[in-house]
Amino acid sequence: MRKAPTHDQAHGAYGEQLSFLPTPEFSPKWPKHTTIAGIVLGGLLKGSFLDHQDLINGVSSWRLAAYINKLKNDGWPIQSMEKPAPSEQCPTRCIALYALPPAVIAKVQEVRGAA
Repeated sequence: MRKAPTHDQAHGAYGEQLSFLPTPEFSPKWPKHTTIAGIVLGGLLKGSFLDHQDLINGVSSWRLAAYINKLKNDGWPIQSMEKPAPSEQCPTRCIALYALPPAVIAKVQEVRGAA
């Protein structure tokens, strides 16, 4: 019986999955900057970690997951992680926290700097 891979072995170099396929060209679809999806993307490109409360405070919308899903479908590799957010009614509650990988932010800055 084989041992389960360690965290480092399972995620390859620098936490990214290794692949023998060529990496696809980075070409996500850009939303209009005046839309809520554009505002969310703008925050993520600044390196911010966003949760639903940020969107409620920023644009009075509670549908962050819907905009994140749209951006993912448009080619943005947004990562999510759970953040503990206990409440009186649910002490084990967790909420999602969203971010773009630093390499993606750097690539966008590189592309925009060349434009």
